[in-house]
Order: sequence, then C-alpha cells, then structure tokens
Amino acid sequence: MLFIPGSLIAASLGLRGLTFLAVAPVLSVLAVAGTAIVLPYLGISWSLMPVVVVAIALAAGLFAASQLTPEKLSLRFRLKLKRPTPAAYAAAIGFLVGSISIAFQLRQAFDRPDNISQTFDNVFHLNAVRYILDTANGSSLTLTSMTNGGNPPYFYPAAWHDLASLVVQITGAPISVTANVLNLCVAAIVWPLGCMFLTRVVTKGNGYVVGAAGLLAAGFSAFPLLLLDFGVLYPNFLALCMLPTALAGVAVFFAAGGATGIPILARFALAPSLAAGLAIAHPNGLMSLVALSAPVLLFSYIRYWVRKHEHGQGYRGIVFFGISLLLTFAIMAVMWKLIRPPAEASGWPPVQTVGQAVGEVITNSPMHHSPAWAVSALMVLGIGVLARRPQKSWFLGSFLVSAVLFVVVSAGPDPWFRNALTGVWYNDSYRLAALLPIVAVPLAATGLDWLMGRIRLWWSSGRNTRRRWFLARIQARTAGVVVVPLVLLAVVLPLQTLPLGSEIASAHNIYSTSPDAPLVSKDEMTLIDELDNFVPQNATIATNPWTGAAMAFALADRNTTSKHTLTTYTPAVLTLNDKLKDAASDPEVCKAVHATGVGYALNFGTKEVHGGDHGFKGLLIENTTPGFQLLAQVGEAKLFKVTACG
Repeated sequence: MLFIPGSLIAASLGLRGLTFLAVAPVLSVLAVAGTAIVLPYLGISWSLMPVVVVAIALAAGLFAASQLTPEKLSLRFRLKLKRPTPAAYAAAIGFLVGSISIAFQLRQAFDRPDNISQTFDNVFHLNAVRYILDTANGSSLTLTSMTNGGNPPYFYPAAWHDLASLVVQITGAPISVTANVLNLCVAAIVWPLGCMFLTRVVTKGNGYVVGAAGLLAAGFSAFPLLLLDFGVLYPNFLALCMLPTALAGVAVFFAAGGATGIPILARFALAPSLAAGLAIAHPNGLMSLVALSAPVLLFSYIRYWVRKHEHGQGYRGIVFFGISLLLTFAIMAVMWKLIRPPAEASGWPPVQTVGQAVGEVITNSPMHHSPAWAVSALMVLGIGVLARRPQKSWFLGSFLVSAVLFVVVSAGPDPWFRNALTGVWYNDSYRLAALLPIVAVPLAATGLDWLMGRIRLWWSSGRNTRRRWFLARIQARTAGVVVVPLVLLAVVLPLQTLPLGSEIASAHNIYSTSPDAPLVSKDEMTLIDELDNFVPQNATIATNPWTGAAMAFALADRNTTSKHTLTTYTPAVLTLNDKLKDAASDPEVCKAVHATGVGYALNFGTKEVHGGDHGFKGLLIENTTPGFQLLAQVGEAKLFKVTACG
C-alpha cells in the first residue's frame, strides 16, 4: 500500500533510483487519500480496486503529458544491469542499517504486534479505521461523522486511517496489529528514504553521505519514536515521515538542490503533488513544509537577483519575481492565519526557559530527553561545512526556522507572539520537537561525510608504508566500500543509539497492556476479546470512552455509543450516559435505549485515561442493578445485558 500506487505514478514521471524510492510512498498516500475523498461522490464503496484504477489513470495522464516535453519518455523500459558503484553500496548499507535499527526500536517499544497505544487519541484513531471499514467510506470530508452526533461533518486528515483500512481489507489482520505494522513500515522505510533524498538534494553528495543519512535517521529520540509515544499522533507522524521528501521536492522545483537526472515534468510536478499528499496526511505537515520552505524561496530569489546583476540584464525580471515573492509570502501569511486549530485546542503552555530550549536544539535532546552527543557533534560540524558553501545556505535557513519554532513554543514568554507563531501546531512543544531531526539528519550526515573525508586524506598522506600498502589494497578491491560502512557501524551507531534507551522504555510502557494500563487494562482487554461469545454482531454497546470501553468498536467490531472521548452526543445517548442504570424505573431511559438500539453495556469502572471524571454515571451498573443481567466479568471489568426495556 505504501509503494505500489505511488510507484506507478513515479515511473510515469521518469523517476529512477533513490528519487523514485523516496517519492513513491508520498504519491501513494496522495492517491489513496485522494481517491477516498472522490469515491462517495461517485457512489463507489471504499476498497483497493478504485485506488489502483486512479493510480493507473494518473500515471497514464502524466506519461501523456511527458510526451509534450523535450524529454519524451519511452514506453519501452529497458533493464540495464550495471555493476553497482562503491557509493551505491554505501548508500544501500546505510539505509539497511538505519531501517533495521528503527524497526528494532519499534519492535522493542510495541513488544507484541497486537498491543495498542494506551493513550487518549488512540481511541479515535483505531475506531476511525473500523468506522471506515463499516461504512465503506474513507473520505477525509466525512470521517468526523463518527463523532459529531449527527451534525455536519468537517475535514479531518484520514490518510493514515485509509491506509490502515486497506491493509485490514487485504490481509484480514486485526486493527491493532495493522496499526503497529503500518507505523513500523512508515518509520523504518519512508522516513530514512526521505532523509536520504533530502540529504542528496542538499549536499549534491555521493552515496557515502546519502548512506550516512539513512544510518543517522535512526539516531534521534525526537522522531520517529516521540510521536508514536506522545498523543498518540498517527496522522502527524505519517506527515512528518513524508516531510523530508516534500522539502526536497520544493528545493528541486526552485533548483536550489543538487538532485540530477530528474525530468522537467517531474521537477515541476513533484513539489505541488508532494505538498498535496502532505496536506491530506495532516495539515500540520503542510504548514511545516511552508515554514521550512521559506528560506528556499528567499535563497532562489537572491540567487536570481545576483545572476541578473552580474550579467547586466536589467531589473525588469528582478522586480517581477520580487513582487511574486512578496505575493507568495502574503499567501503563506494567510495560510498561517487560517490553517490552524481553534484557540481552545491550543492551550499547551511553555515547558522550560529559553536557555534550556536552545541547549536542547544543539544537543538534539528536546523535551528533556538524553543528549545525543555523537549526532549533535556531527550536526554542528555539518553546519560549519554548509556555512562555507553559499549555494547550500538555504538549508541552514531551514534549520534556523525549525530551531526558532521549537524555542518559541517551548519557552516563549510572550503569549500573543507565541500563539501567532506556533498556534498552527496547537502550541504543542512535542509536535515541533519532532521537526528538529528532519533538518538535523542532513546536517549530521554532511558532518560525518566531511569527517570521513579528512580521515581518508590523513591516512593517504601519511608516511607509513604499511598504511599506504593497506590503503592501496582496500582501494583496489572495494574503493572503501568495506571500510566506510564498518567505521559508521562500529563508531557512530552505538553512540547515536545509546540516548534512545529512555525513549524506547517510555514508548514500551505506553504500549503495555498491563493490569493498570491507563486506557485498557489486561482484564478489560480480555473481556473485549470475549465479546464474540456474548454480544451479537449487529448489537450496540453503551460505553464510556474515557475508560477505554469504546475500544470495543475497533477491537471487537461491535458498535458502541461512544467512539471517541471528544464526541458530540445525541440527546438519547446523553440520557444513557447519565441514567442508563435507572432503566428499570425511568421510562425516559427505555425510550433512549430503543432510539439508540443499545442492548448491552460495558462497565470499566471510573478510572479514566487522563485521571479525570467526565461523568457517565449511568454506566456504573452493579451486579444487583435491576433491569440488567451480568453476562461476563474479568476482574472489575463487567459486561451487562439490558433486560429492563424488553
């Protein structure tokens, strides 16, 4: 699902190699989520086949458009088997090691494939996948019908949920397993490939620096682990995994990067396509791209101005593009004002001082994580290297933007300025902490490449004849393919992964189905697993989402009265939430029971995921409550059948 739809589109654009691999997943997300939006208007149910049809149609259209360009693509694709270069080996090794390292980190965090994130937002995410499957509708324009109590739906980014629902359809795997496998694949494949592509565009580097980026992508506690721990923010996580590729696409569009061999149609089609995929994955991803792309636009205009001035070509073009630049920044400002959550959802306060925030940026330890000394030293070195290369200074601007945003959101003293700048991200320090590795990976890879180059120069310029003989043997056989990856593995990998221990442990706790788990305890999960034995497939269960009982919808495929903690309830459901246990004595309750079709109730006690108290007193049914039959009990978790209303 991550590669096949997008691969058809990427191939039609004439993309090859790393560019093809990095771009294909982002185009897949666009094809999947875009198709989901269109299908309801055509009266077609949600499934894999329409996605394939749309991907083929887009690929055919783009291929036809390519015939109008000077670089006409051939229908005949020839397979040319060439001996891989040493740099290609280095890039492949870097990707494989980084990918396996990330997968191993997530394996440790998830522990079991069917464990769920015991967090507030996971109630919505897993239930949304079930809702898409049940309604055969994956549109981002209607997904909120699940929680809006009959009110008109509004946009919610459903790309992650669409992908997960298709995987469930194809494999029949449980939603809990699907969520973990999807996240593992996105983190271990899409993220490092995007970092490698961005690094190549930034540095114009060879396979060694690109491979270093793949390796280093596994060394940050702020991403991808953080957004799989905090929240849990699956759509935002997907968008940020795609962001390096999208930023590289913007740099290619404005010829600010060093990628070569990209056909002209692809050059100008990639940036808007990747931005659209990012927006539909999560608007935060689009706004992050806008912020990090601002230096690209400014750099491109300054470069254009300098070239025109040097060639004495007048100011007409300079003025025209200057006005265009100002209009673009004005559009960005309008987007900044409009594409943001409501103020009541952006109440996250600052968490530290400015000095602490700056220190966390430099040491890659945001949100009080352990400093990543090795990666940070390489990052600082990379900053110094790029500072001496004016043609690549735009990326230092992107780094500065991400750093300023994090410092302001986590330590900004002025509430108005802080909200104006970071309200787009809910004023949430965690979301902006996750941006830092996106710019830190290419910088650290640049620093590592420079360092390895100096080591090779030192080695080759030495007077020791044995050293020269050894170097000659290495160069004759593999041109350093063995030495460089071994140095990377033996020195950098242990140093960069040591600080991740605490974050892995934190995520492991979040995904643990323990007796005192905050959302669904071990006893409660056991009872949910047994619902098939007691509750018919078409029945509805009254639930309190804050206690985790609403997870019965996603995990047991039984309809529930609540499917998210932040639900707008109909009057009938509100009556049940407040007074269901009085069904034997209050006729109003039975009217609500008949209106909602409720036949069963889950009582998971009063412990809520955030430790609060949101009422739902009507669902606190006891074994002796009149009008109810206890069907099953595991520990304190109880399932009742409503018998009072006939």
